[in-house]
Amino acid sequence: MPTVKTTINIDEETWDRFKKTISSSGGSLRNLSGAVEEAIRSFNTGEILADFMEAVGIDGGFPSLKEVEGSRPVADTSAGEAVRAIRYERAERLPGHQRRR
Repeated sequence: MPTVKTTINIDEETWDRFKKTISSSGGSLRNLSGAVEEAIRSFNTGEILADFMEAVGIDGGFPSLKEVEGSRPVADTSAGEAVRAIRYERAERLPGHQRRR
């Protein structure tokens, strides 16, 4: 894969801590670019999932949003109604508490 040379501005203290972390973990400062690339890749969840799927032998890909929404279970009750019933039940048990109607 081709590489890109870039310039970034980072707080000096943050950069120094990053370099110390790389050198203390057994990495060499000569491979600092590789460490930065690895750190950036760690934020790419799609790539992480794709690598995992490949490693465990899962073929296919990711489902679309439409597929995910279509396979969601449908509840027989309203969450709002259930929460309201729990609140009213609790309010009835509290001495001196009057429920708003």
